[in-house]
Order: sequence, then structure tokens, then C-alpha cells
Amino acid sequence: MGNPASEKRKKTEKRRKRYEDRLGPGVYLPKEQRLQLNTELEKLAVVEKERLEKVKKEREERRAKKAADKKAKPAPAPAAEAK
Repeated sequence: MGNPASEKRKKTEKRRKRYEDRLGPGVYLPKEQRLQLNTELEKLAVVEKERLEKVKKEREERRAKKAADKKAKPAPAPAAEAK
């Protein structure tokens, strides 16, 4: 048997975790703190989106450059067979 207080705490933590998964982070924080957390998360999301766009653009540039180099370089001539 476990400690009843511990069991109750575990159940409330599980419930809070489920609510937070469903409703979003900071659902149990006071309103001011929750709003502040949400603004910080939005800022982080914008920064991450910009970073992903930059990475995608750089990747496309590298692929285009690699394809251009491949087209520009002539294919090696096949080895002549000795008769």
C-alpha cells in the first residue's frame, strides 16, 4: 500500500499533464504568467520558423549548385579497348 497523500498527488499531476497536453502549455499558471509564457512561446515559434526557412533556402541553393556543377563537368570518356 502506498501513502494516500502521495497517491492523490500523483493522480492530480497526471490530470494536470493530460490537461496541459490537450489545452496547451501553462494552462495551470495564473493568467498574467500564462499570457507572458504564450508570448514567449510565440516569439520562439517565429524564430524557429525563420531558421527553418533559411535552412531550406540554403539547402536548395546547395542542390542547385551541385546540379549545375554536375552539368558543367563533362562525363569521363570510356576507356578505349585494346584490340
